[in-house]
Formats: sequence, C-alpha cells, structure tokens
Amino acid sequence: MQKYFHKFADKAKKPMEKVLGIDLGTNSVGWAVIEREGDARRLVDKGVSIFQEGVARDQGVEKPAVQQRTEARALRRTYRRRRKRKIDLLRVLVRHELCPPLTDEQLDRWQSHKKYPLDDAFIAWQRTDETSDKNPYRDRYRALTERLDMSVEADRYALGRAFYHMAQRRGFLSNRKDETEKSEGDVKQGIASLTEAMREAGCEYLGEYFYRLYRDGGKIRGAYTSRNEHYKAEFDAVCRRQELTPELTEALRKAIFHQRPLKSQKGSVGKCTFERSKSRCPLSHPRYEEFRMLSFLNNIRITTPHDDTPRRLVAEERAAIMPLFMRKSKPMFDFEDIAKRIAGRKSAYAYDGDASEAPYRFNYRMSDSVAGCPMTTALKEIFGEDYIATICSLYTLADGKSPERIVDDVWHALFWFDDEDKLKQWAADRLRLSDDDAARFAAISTKQGYASLSLNAIDKILPYLRDGYRYDEAVFCANLKAALPTDARNDETLRREIVGDVAAIVADFRPNPYMKGDTKESRIDEYLRRRGIEADMRRLYHPSKTETYPDAEPNAEGMRLLGSPRTSSVRNPMAMRALFRLRTLINRLLNDGRIDPSTKINIEFARGLNDANKRKAIERYQRERENERNIFADEIRNLYGRPIDPSENDILKYRLWEEQNHVCLYTGRQIGITDFIGSDTTCDIEHTVPRSRGGDDSLQNKTLCDNRYNRDVKRGKLPSELPDRDAIMARIETLGWAQRIEDLRRQIERAARNSKSAATKEDKDNAIQRRHKLRMELDYRVGKYERFTMSEAPDGFSNRQGVDIGIISRYARLYLKTVFDRVYTVKGATTAEFRKMWGLQEEYAKKERTNHVHHCIDAITIACIDRKEYDLWAQYAAEEEYYRYSKGRKPVFEKPWPTFTEDVKAATDELLVAHHTPDNMPKRTRKRLRKRGKVQHNAAGKIKYATGDSARGSLHKDTFYGAIERDGVIKYVVRKRVADLGPKDVEKIVDEAVRQKIRDAIDKLGFKEAVAGTIYMNEERRIPINRVRIFVPSVTSPIELKEHRDLSAKEYKRRYHVVNDGNYCMAIYEGTDKKVKPKRSFEIVNNLEAAEYFKNSSDRTSRPDLVPQSDANGYPLKCILKTGTMVLFYENTPAELYDCSTKELGARLYKLTKFSSMTNKNNSYGTLTFRHHREARPAKDLKAKNGAWKTDEEYRPLIEILHTQLNAFVEGYDFELTVAGDIIFKRTRHD
Repeated sequence: MQKYFHKFADKAKKPMEKVLGIDLGTNSVGWAVIEREGDARRLVDKGVSIFQEGVARDQGVEKPAVQQRTEARALRRTYRRRRKRKIDLLRVLVRHELCPPLTDEQLDRWQSHKKYPLDDAFIAWQRTDETSDKNPYRDRYRALTERLDMSVEADRYALGRAFYHMAQRRGFLSNRKDETEKSEGDVKQGIASLTEAMREAGCEYLGEYFYRLYRDGGKIRGAYTSRNEHYKAEFDAVCRRQELTPELTEALRKAIFHQRPLKSQKGSVGKCTFERSKSRCPLSHPRYEEFRMLSFLNNIRITTPHDDTPRRLVAEERAAIMPLFMRKSKPMFDFEDIAKRIAGRKSAYAYDGDASEAPYRFNYRMSDSVAGCPMTTALKEIFGEDYIATICSLYTLADGKSPERIVDDVWHALFWFDDEDKLKQWAADRLRLSDDDAARFAAISTKQGYASLSLNAIDKILPYLRDGYRYDEAVFCANLKAALPTDARNDETLRREIVGDVAAIVADFRPNPYMKGDTKESRIDEYLRRRGIEADMRRLYHPSKTETYPDAEPNAEGMRLLGSPRTSSVRNPMAMRALFRLRTLINRLLNDGRIDPSTKINIEFARGLNDANKRKAIERYQRERENERNIFADEIRNLYGRPIDPSENDILKYRLWEEQNHVCLYTGRQIGITDFIGSDTTCDIEHTVPRSRGGDDSLQNKTLCDNRYNRDVKRGKLPSELPDRDAIMARIETLGWAQRIEDLRRQIERAARNSKSAATKEDKDNAIQRRHKLRMELDYRVGKYERFTMSEAPDGFSNRQGVDIGIISRYARLYLKTVFDRVYTVKGATTAEFRKMWGLQEEYAKKERTNHVHHCIDAITIACIDRKEYDLWAQYAAEEEYYRYSKGRKPVFEKPWPTFTEDVKAATDELLVAHHTPDNMPKRTRKRLRKRGKVQHNAAGKIKYATGDSARGSLHKDTFYGAIERDGVIKYVVRKRVADLGPKDVEKIVDEAVRQKIRDAIDKLGFKEAVAGTIYMNEERRIPINRVRIFVPSVTSPIELKEHRDLSAKEYKRRYHVVNDGNYCMAIYEGTDKKVKPKRSFEIVNNLEAAEYFKNSSDRTSRPDLVPQSDANGYPLKCILKTGTMVLFYENTPAELYDCSTKELGARLYKLTKFSSMTNKNNSYGTLTFRHHREARPAKDLKAKNGAWKTDEEYRPLIEILHTQLNAFVEGYDFELTVAGDIIFKRTRHD
C-alpha cells in the first residue's frame, strides 16, 4: 500500500509555526489553530461563531435587512408631505374664504403634532352625502362646467373642496432623469389607457371623467394619472372657467403642485480609483464617453492578409469606424458592426480564436457589446459636428472659461435639472436656442450611473488616449508629471521623452519568472534611476489599482489589531457583516495570545458572500441541476430494464453520457446504458487532464471513456498528446460544444444589454441574475472544451484550482494582510477533497445540515492545507488512477497526524458554539451631517453627526383592527376588499345585510367569479360593496396604538388596535413568600414599549428603568432575558456547573429563541423556548419538548419551559460566552 507523506530535504528541526484556518460563511465563522513544528502538527484551538446574516428573508426570499424599515420610513415621509401639502393649501383656501375658517394655531398643531382640527364645519365640508349628491367629484365637475357664484358661500366652498380633492392625489410626475425606468413601463401605459378612455367617453378633463364613473358606480381607484396631462390641465381649466386672479391662481398652483427638488446624492457617489479625494464621473459626461470610446479603439488588434502579426488600427480604419459610436439609434452595438465596416462582407472577418479561415482577424468576439456615445451624439445633433465650438460661441456665461469648462456647465444643466420646462428655459436663456431646439435639448436623456474614475483622472488620461496609447500605457503616463521631481517636470522636452520611454516599457513588458517582484512599476523605477531621476512612484496611476487598507498601527499596548473592514469597493451587506464578525474573532484571538502577526492564515469564503443577484443565480443554477438529477434518475430506471436505485455515481455517468451524445469521445464507439451501469461495465469516468498532471476532480474535467482505452492508451496523457487527437477533436466538434459556447456568449451579451435598458429594478435584477447563471454555464462549457484543446497543463494549474480569486476573497485578503504577513485563500471544492482524503467526510456529512460544528471541521481541514499538501494531492490522484486500472497498490493519503480523525471528532464533540445576537433597539441613528451632499465639520475640523431615534425592528403588525360590541363582549374586526375575501371569510362578515348580498352573489355566480366582479349593495342606484368588515377571532388582546382622528362616543372605538409583532425582553423576579418558599414572577416588554422607552424624547421620570427593579410583591429582579440570550442549565444547584467538563457544559448550553405568556387557571406564566447551541436545523423541522432540564436526559434540540422552571445560569449575569467559545464564570462556587 503506497503512502504519501511529507519528505523534508533539510532534516534540521524547523521552528514552530501556527496556522489559523478560517471557514467564513454568510452567518458563521469556523476557526482552528494548528501548531506545526517540523513534520509534527497538533490541534491547539478551535471554535465556531454564529451570527445573523446581513440580509433578511421573507418566506425564503432574500431581501435587504433594512428594506422593511426603509419602506416604512418612505411611507411616513409620503404621509408627512401630503399632510403639509394639504395644510399649505388650506392656508390659501382659508385666506380667500374657499373653505370653513381654521386658525393658524389649529393648522400649526396639525402639522407639528398631528392633531387634526376637529372643527364641525371643516369636517362637514369634507364629508360626502349621497342623498344630496354632495361629493368632491361633483364639485370638480361643477368647477369645470359652471361659472360658480363667488358671493355664495356654498359655491365658494364647492370650489375649495374641488381644489382640496385635487391636492390629495395629484398624479404621477415623470422625472426627466429617470423617465426611462419609470414612465416607460406600466405607469406610462396606464396613463395612456386612461387618456384614451377619457377620449372615448367624450371627456376633456379628468374631473369630468371621474364624476361620470362615480355617478355610474364605476371603479376610480387604482388608475394611473399624470400630473401634467391630467391634473394640471384640469387645474388650469378650472382657474380659467372661474376667472380667478393671477395671484390666487399662482398661490393655489404652488400649494397643490409644488414638489421639492430631489435630495442630492452627491455624498453617496463613490470615490475615484486613482484619486481618492475625487468623486467618480457620471457615465453621461461627454469626456467620459470619449475616454471609453478611445480606450476601446486603442485596444483593438487586427490581422489582415497583409499582416504577419496582430497590429493596432491605422488612422483610416479609426476614421471609418468612429461614426458607429455616434448613432442615436444604437447607443449599444455589437463588435461585428466594427468588423463589417473594416472587412466588408460577413465571411471576411472572425474572432482570432475561431477556427474560421477568414482573412481579417480581430481580438474581440463578434458578439461583444460596445458602448456608443449617446450624449455626444445628442449634442452634435443640435449644435453640429463641431459642437464644442458652437456651444462656446452661444453660451452667455462663457467669459473667462475654457472650452472644457463650458461643456461641463452645459452637461451639468442636463444632468441636474429634473424639470423639463425649467431646462427648456435655461437652454433658451443661456444657449440662445430657439423654442424647437430648446425642446430638443431638454429631451436629451442622461444615462444614470458612475464610472470608476473621476473627471480629473480622465482629463489626465485622455491626451494619451488621443495619441493612440493603449489604456494601460496611458494610465501609467497620465500622472507621471506629478511623480517626477520639479526640474524634470518643468523640462517639457525631457518629460515628453520620458513619457514615450515609459509607454514603450509598459507595452513591451513581459514578467521575468525568475525575478521576484518584477512589475511594470519596478521597470519604470529602474529606468528613471538609470537616468538619475528620483521619482515618487506612489503618485503613478496603475491600471489594476484596487483600494487598499492601511496597515494596522500598534495600540497603547503595542499590539496590532484589525481595524474596520469598510471599503467603498465592497457594498455587499452580507459580506461586510461577515468581515466585521471575523474582525471581532481575530482581535479576540490576538488579545488572548492564541495567534500573532506571524501566524499563517488559510481562509475559505462561502459562495453566499457574493452579491444578492449572484446568490440568486447560483440558487437557480443549483435548482436546475437538481431537477436534471431527478430526471436522469428516472430515465436510468426506465432504460435499465431491471429494478435499480441509481447511485450518485450512476447519475453522474448518465449526465456525462448525455453530454457526449452516447459516444466515447476517444474511441468513437457507441455507449449503451449497460456499458456504464451495472456489474459488468466497459466504460467508466476518466479525467481529461489527468490528476497526476494537476487535473481537478470537477465535472468539467470528467468524461465517460472506454475502460481499455483509458488504461492502455490515454493513461497520464492530455487529449492533445494522443496519436488520434484530430479524430477526438472532430468528434467533439460534432457535439456542437463550440457553437453552444458562442450561443451562451451571445445570450450573456443580450442579458447585459437588457440589464442596462431595464424599465424596472425587478427587470434589471432578473436580467443580471440570468447573466450570472449563463456565465456559470459558459464557464463550465469553456472549461470542458479547453481541457481537450490545451497542449500542456499550465504551471500551477492544480494550485489555481484551489485558490479563490473572487472580489470578496481579494479584499478580505488585503484586509487580513494589514496585520498578518501570510494570508492564503482556499476554494471550497479543495476543502471538500482534503476532507474526503483525510477521512472526515463521514463525520462531516452527519453534521453538515444538523450541527454547526461542521464549520469547525472545515476550519481544521483548511488549517492543515499547504503547498506540500497540494503537491501530494496530485501524486495521490495519479496513483489512485493507476490503482483503478490495476496498475499499482491502493494509495493512502497520509493524515496530518496519526490520530487526526479521532482528534477532530473529539474536538467537535466538546465544542461550545458562540452565538452573536445584537440588541439594536437601544442604538441611536447616527449619520454624517451633510448640506447639499457635502459632509459638515465643526470648528475643530471634526465631522458633525446627526443623531435621532431609530426603532430597529417591527413594533407591531401592519394591520389595523377595529373594535365593536356584540352581546356585551368587545370583538375585533378588520376591513377587507371583496376581491381579497377567502371562502371562510364570508361567514365572518359583521354586517348581516352585506353578508347576505355576498352570499346571494356567490350562489348565483360561484365564489371566484362573484368576488372578482362587482357586488352591489343597491343595484338600482349602482352602489357597490367595495370593502367589508370581518370578525378576527384570533385577536383578543391587541395593543392600543393611537387615537382615531374622529373620536367616537364609545370609548372602545376611539383607538387603533394592532397585534404585537414581537417581544423585546422578559424580566424574571425571584423572592420568597411568607413560608420562605421560592417564588417567581415575570414581566414582558414588547417592542413598541421598548422603542418608546429608548427614544431620546422619552420622559424618564415616569419610567426610569425599562423594567422595575422589583415586582408588586417586592421580589427583586433576577435577570432580563432577550432573544439570543445564552443559558447554562443545571438540575438542582448552580454548583453543578463548576464541576462540569467542557463537553458536559456543551450539553447544558442553550440559546433563547422565543418567549411569550400564557394563562392557565387564572394564573399567568411566562413561556420560554431554547435551542441547543449546536443545533443547525430549521425551526420548522424541530419539535419542542416541554419540561425542566435534567442531567441524564436525552438530547433535546428545542426545550420549552415555564418561567418557574428556569434553573440556569444566564449570560451577562452569571457567565460570559466569548466569541472564541470560552465560558467565563462571573463568580466563584462560593459567592
């Protein structure tokens, strides 16, 4: 039996080193510390920390954690602004006697304190009366069709009511800057449909049409209306019909239609990659469009029949294709347009990597997407080909400004104006345009979004791009002037010479594999030094520059700890949450002395740390693979002919069989299903790139191959090294793999274009998710195809399979390197391979979905992987291949130490899992104070912050309930639309007459048809039933939230009622009664009460503490329990805990997940549900078992007890559980 183990050339004893293995997931950190001395290794420490994901989930659907709070805040702002609009209008109406009189104090109180003016005349003015046809729709109709008598109070009030009704819902206003996203979708279509319906009804104005609908019982609510096309047109018509004065008309217009400018988003724009103090340039700026176009053009390489090697475009070719970027009809186009313009007919051009014999070859695929210059095109259409000169001659504020500055001014007007009429006026005044040209100018749309560079950096790079430099050459030259010393900077001739030489160095650079640190910067620095020039190389731009973290500085104790992981380059909340928890853990380990900056870090990142769209794409891709797997299993059962339960290996072979179209790619012979499934098979799985040559064990690297051919011919060869390689490639070509790859590329380009032109965020997200999913399929196909075409396995191929190169991995590695010198990332697939080879897979599989300790198993595995393991892995894989074909002894992969598997199992059995559940309720909102997007500073130069109240969590359910009395009992009801009724709701309808009308309609039409249509309360007068009141038996003790605006004479009807959505804490009190028997009581504080307590404005005199320090019986407060609180159970006395081993403490450690109250025989009890600290299964898969904890009981994943049964040490009172999983008792046994 062959064994693989470490062989050290140098037998001298090596110094001891520590390795920290980290398995970082979306809501977990598994970690392990391995000590290594020579070839001896041992497990020193380990742990798992569980935390909340950086996103929320609603019925399995992921959404931003702050979405619910943000939506609620947006709704509150809408209500507040609508209230202010009404009040502003009422001030005008009161002043001109168009409504009942209200005092300024009444209106101020409504605006500031939400105290609605309960004036009888004012309330009567708003109410409708069907018997007298008094309603706001009729008032609007009269104001449009009659000349009202302003000397009659009723007519004046009718006109005021019409204006007040228009102010309540004033229609959709398209913002010119984002009209492509909103108005091109359902809103625009709905507005157009309404306008057409008005035309067909013979109504010129919206008020007329709505009055007809109201009179005839038609549906009004839910229709999309336009502010300009419908409401402003009606407002102007009313003002003309009533002959209102210009002053009154303008006052009313301002009150009804004023809309504040959108809040500046300047402060949220990211910073330039090269110049960190500068904001990024918007995508619509003309100079950015030129920068983008030239960067692309200068990178094109073409090979024609007259060229031996690929070359850049010549001036004539560039001139020929420039107009393609200036097409109004094609802001985005395929590269094929460029190839066709240069080469002519379609058969004459092709991508350089295609097998085609086309005479013109390009370094871009024909389906690659190219961005045009829509802003520049639009400006040229109005101002002519030399648009800059024309604008400079027309601009009235051009004095003393450069052409670039003037273009900036004009573009700024296009970018920042959100009102098209104001922009027209600006164009007429400042650019002296005619009305038609001003309208065309105002119609120019500005693409939203920002580049990665600032305009300042772009202006430095552009001159070199205009000279034909490639992007990377131009970037290195762009800030070279700032890097040079003063004398060289001021010598124009010398500087030009240096720039040319630097561009040549960059263009000709090929890294020397034998020279460590050989980079473009080092070559430039060496060149400048040879010329006697000391340059500040830090000032140079670098084309692949990424934002870096500053090195950690020693603290007061001289220790270097990790700082904040925040960076503008990573906006993923899930990844950022994980990095913050990683910081907490590592700093704890550093403070405890378990690791130090010399410790080697091996870290694996979960795929879930990708952005939300990529995570959803991965989930969709995995679901499709799972569906295929189930289909393949069924097909195997159908085709095999005998009863069979297909194994995972059988299903894998079937998948490969389908991919290969039932043909062995190496021999060409047909493969039947019995050739690879069953006992006597002739085909098996083969690795395209042999494991001995660094091939991985992924599906990309597997094919179904004839056993004999694999054993006798292929062996350790690549497909390209086989004598019949041409026949093999011909068979692959017949499978259409290359065509499928091209098709996927085209689909990806199409999805990319769809994401950029999407009308809504949902459409954009769907297109992005589709692009990610297609990219995964493309990567698989390309990887499979390229393994057949590669002439040799590239150096480091096997190591690259194990290295994670994602963006989160890259920035996390940079972050960790601020403290640690050696940081390496590991792929999850690599970890899984080593887990199998070291005998941990069985233990891992048992715990993967049920127990959090599987994160620790991964971390231990990750810590034990190093370069030598990668090399041994390749050797082991090769021997395993030989063994499979009876060519050698069965290989055994040496474990890190002899008792490795046993030690890992023992370590995980005694693991204490730390859970982090933040208490966000007391936290104050703290934001940087900005004015017009700029951060404000105090006199000392420090940033000013604005603080406020922020209830972080749902305080109650959204539904409001009403209260009614039936037979002396208060019952609670909810209003429901008829269309939303369920079959069981009908018998719960409160009003008997309404219930009978709905029953009759259901009996006549059937349930679905009845509720979907209109049910009339009075069919003759066309009065429909829109909403009904329904009893809600489950609501018995709701929260009284706030008073109604109009107070009822009945006390129980005066307040809004809501249902509690969660409790904040439970206080437990403990004392003794007169017989010296221990007694307990409890008090629950719900989220709404907690939020009121923690508000800055709360009155602390009436409630100095969140919960009283003693209860009504005088029992003192024992503890406060919150969701996430950890407890250590004991059976009889707390002294038991001091004698427990770590493993025994692990059996007693639980986390509080839920608490509530119940009543039994007129006694109230607090109910508490605890989950075992290692339990990882979803709550829906677990069943709680009741009863106090016992020492010898069976494992209970969920424990449900009463507050009187809580025999436990409580975290924060009796012990601390650190992030590293250590229990620290707060007092000794005898305290």
